Amino acid sequence: MNKNPSSGRPSRIHHWIAVIINTIVGGIVGAVFGSYGNLLLWLIGGLVLGTALGLANETLFNPARRLARWYKLRTVILVLGETLLVIYVLLPAYAAYHATHPARIPVVGSPADLGIAYEDVVLPTADGITLRGWYIPSRNGAAIIVLHGSNGNRTQLLWHAQALAEKGYGVLLFDLRAHGESGGTVFPVTNASPDIAAAMVFLRSRKEIDPERIGAVGLSLGANVILKAAAEDATLKALVVDGASTNKIDDLLPLPPQYRLMYVAAPMWWVADRMGEWMSGVPATPLVVLVERIAPRPILFISGNDAEEQFMNRRLYEHAGPTAQLWELPDTAHVGGIFTHPEEYKQRVLTFFDIALLGESPSVARTIICGRIRRLSNNASIATGFASRPPGIPW
Repeated sequence: MNKNPSSGRPSRIHHWIAVIINTIVGGIVGAVFGSYGNLLLWLIGGLVLGTALGLANETLFNPARRLARWYKLRTVILVLGETLLVIYVLLPAYAAYHATHPARIPVVGSPADLGIAYEDVVLPTADGITLRGWYIPSRNGAAIIVLHGSNGNRTQLLWHAQALAEKGYGVLLFDLRAHGESGGTVFPVTNASPDIAAAMVFLRSRKEIDPERIGAVGLSLGANVILKAAAEDATLKALVVDGASTNKIDDLLPLPPQYRLMYVAAPMWWVADRMGEWMSGVPATPLVVLVERIAPRPILFISGNDAEEQFMNRRLYEHAGPTAQLWELPDTAHVGGIFTHPEEYKQRVLTFFDIALLGESPSVARTIICGRIRRLSNNASIATGFASRPPGIPW
């Protein structure tokens, strides 16, 4: 007979601690995932999952008295294990899913809004996907493919297209697969070269375009896409790479001394790589390898003020050969150069393509350009900061 009926109450309260903690942790994780969209759904899902894990813990371990006595330790181990699972498995898996299943943003507007004549185009890919876009006819024999970033569409490039078209370049803007109005439900982040191949087929079919005068501009994800495509197709003669990131953990390693603490995140990067490859169905190739294959074709790298972006673009620049250039904008957010420095951005990009595709002047010297460009009397471009290439990445 139990002489003290209340003696079991603290034990029962303790047994609910794991359930309560897991419910809270699940709700926090759900809210983090929900910050990308569908917050309420993710929050409810996280709370339900956390509660289920906590109840499973109590159901499995409470009948065993020895384990029940160690409820505090069990709770700590359980929460720690779940935290590691979330950080090193669930978060990178979700990031890979989010990248391969982008949100479709409606296409609103067209080049006509900027007073530019254009044609609607349909680009069939070799693997059966239909891409939709716009083409602005060339007046100088050269053409530029312009590519948007993740969760974007071709309207993101209208200002770039306007600058190029005013100089006479033909411009092909289209939505990558699984974006905008193009077909497909999965975007292969590790290799979207078939989309560029379809664009190249279209441009080569145009009589006004010299097939030896085709270049590309890519923003963010689009920058990675054109690097992969150019490594496979030597007829892409010049690239403007604005806001390139990483394609594989190999791009980041080895880390410089002040970033070595980030090695704790290496397992997360590795899992994200494997998940991205699995969801894309194509193995990833490090960008540093791709730019080495592209050399000696010229590449203009443009980097904003994000530390990781600067680090990545400096590393790519070092591997890209003697014709590469790097323009750093320390006062500019990711791919925002055309808005923070519109005239300098247009002049830099147009001069780059004029030299690379039209042969209007000798090759420019290989430089790192920081901040605003100023012109010297001999038309050389240097930075208001430092202009000569340092012997290595200045960490």
